[in-house]
Amino acid sequence: MLTTPDIVELLKRVRWDSFHTWVPFHNLFAPVAAALAEFSRRWVKRRNARLAQHWPVVEGQVQWIDVKAGTKFVGSARRFEARFKYSYSVNDGGNVGYYSGDFSRFFADKERAWEWLELLKNQRIRVHVRPGRPEVSSVLAADLDAHFTLPARTPADLVIPSYGVE
Repeated sequence: MLTTPDIVELLKRVRWDSFHTWVPFHNLFAPVAAALAEFSRRWVKRRNARLAQHWPVVEGQVQWIDVKAGTKFVGSARRFEARFKYSYSVNDGGNVGYYSGDFSRFFADKERAWEWLELLKNQRIRVHVRPGRPEVSSVLAADLDAHFTLPARTPADLVIPSYGVE
């Protein structure tokens, strides 16, 4: 039977290679850190969108559009992320500041995502700006749906989608 002093002596004789000891942790750390960063970014955007309902509104313009294929998990359909960047200006006590932001929404098919983005391309949109911090802004899905709604093509399109506030 090994006693504590015997175990300590064995551990002293082992050559500890720090690189090999930390490789499994490094391989785990990078994906976990990336997932936490993405979770935090989305949480902040949802929080800002919830608070933005009471923020002042300025006029912004859609500058850039793109559709990105989402990750396909086993047993689920691939979703496509329609993204756009917008710019807006805020007159703060005689000084005009120029800012930008981004918005994304998921669609079941790529064509539908592009169709929605084409409606928005170079259009004026409502941008809610945080009081005292004009660099923080949010575009509400409800504002976009009120002015830029896609026509229904199938009975499934008539069902109100449950898009999260992004």
